[in-house]
Amino acid sequence: MPESSEKTRNIKFRLYPNRGQAQTLVGWLGLHCELYNAALQERRDAWKKSKVSVGYIDQQNSLPEVKEYRPELVPLGSHALQETVRRVDRAFKAFFRRIKSGDKPGHPRFKSSKRFDSFTYPDPAGWKVRKNKKRSFKLSIKNFGVLDMRGCPRVELENGEPRTLTVCRKNRKWFATITVRHEFTALARARAEEGRDVGLDAGCLALVATSDGERIDNPKYLSQSLARLRKAQRELSRKQKGSRNRERARQGVARLHEKVANQRKDFHHKLSAKIAAKYSLIAIEDLNLRNLSRSARGTVEEPGKNVRQKSGLNRSLMDAGIGQLYSMIAYKAEEAGGRLEAVPSWGTSQRCSECGEHVAKTLSERVHECPHCGYVEDRDVNAARNILILGQTQAGREPAEVWKESKIPCEARNRHYTGASTHG
Repeated sequence: MPESSEKTRNIKFRLYPNRGQAQTLVGWLGLHCELYNAALQERRDAWKKSKVSVGYIDQQNSLPEVKEYRPELVPLGSHALQETVRRVDRAFKAFFRRIKSGDKPGHPRFKSSKRFDSFTYPDPAGWKVRKNKKRSFKLSIKNFGVLDMRGCPRVELENGEPRTLTVCRKNRKWFATITVRHEFTALARARAEEGRDVGLDAGCLALVATSDGERIDNPKYLSQSLARLRKAQRELSRKQKGSRNRERARQGVARLHEKVANQRKDFHHKLSAKIAAKYSLIAIEDLNLRNLSRSARGTVEEPGKNVRQKSGLNRSLMDAGIGQLYSMIAYKAEEAGGRLEAVPSWGTSQRCSECGEHVAKTLSERVHECPHCGYVEDRDVNAARNILILGQTQAGREPAEVWKESKIPCEARNRHYTGASTHG
């Protein structure tokens, strides 16, 4: 029997407003920014002067009165204005949550018009999407008009239920992100029988190494554009603050970064779609990417040399975009009826996938050579095989069956692999 489930997906479109529409959108963004700052100021003043906490309900109920004094807010729509006030509420909730957890709190701050770049309709009221022709859509917004937009959604809008709309400005371009609730039907059991299992090991040199022995190199789009970025940054630093030349230079730097991000995202989309279509069980490492890219300043013996080395490693990690790739694989595997297992990172590269014995290696050693069984393999492929063993066991397969396929002796598996399925 097919298994059905409802999921939400974000679909991003490029908007093409004319000059008058673009000016109107800029004006609406400014009004939303003004409302955001006013709501933040009200909360600050109420607590500072009277020790009174103003909540979302209080500010939402005052919006009709605000619109009487500011009639220019009326065309923006009540629900969109409420969502802007809700942003302030979410910012304060996150602030108090960080205080409670002991993290660096970071009090909510006022936003300038340059940094406030989006507004949201939290429900389908006030806007509608119409399909014009192949790969082309029309976005109709109440009190605004009709906008041309283009995109290639993986989830067809006419087959789903649009829920929210976010209009965003980025690098003088306009985008619409539409959240769609869609029912995905997947023949999970049939796919589990027909598809294969794979373990993936991600890195900086090879973006992904599979347990099948395939290595997919990292395109390193940031490294390819690094020389142009450095030149553009130098030109930006020479411009006088507040001048038009500085704004032009800033936009040039932003366009270069946008191009790199688009290249990386396009590559990740194609690679993740290929992996999700080919395999039914995908095992990956549960990596803490924030810790991997954390600065080493203050924790090394030779600050000058080692910090530069760590910053270079951080740049390589960011250029690889491992987190983005894993996120795409996760939701595409789910749509295709596959399964993703994130296994604990407990030294998969330091273990022989053939005999299960511990084989210590430094980061510079890229080949796995086992002195116990003589198995020689690429370091990342060996790690991917270990990840697959853990993923299959964690997915509920019989350990004896997994160990038999991996040819790991009983004594080695008892020492090193027993209990792997109990990890979160």
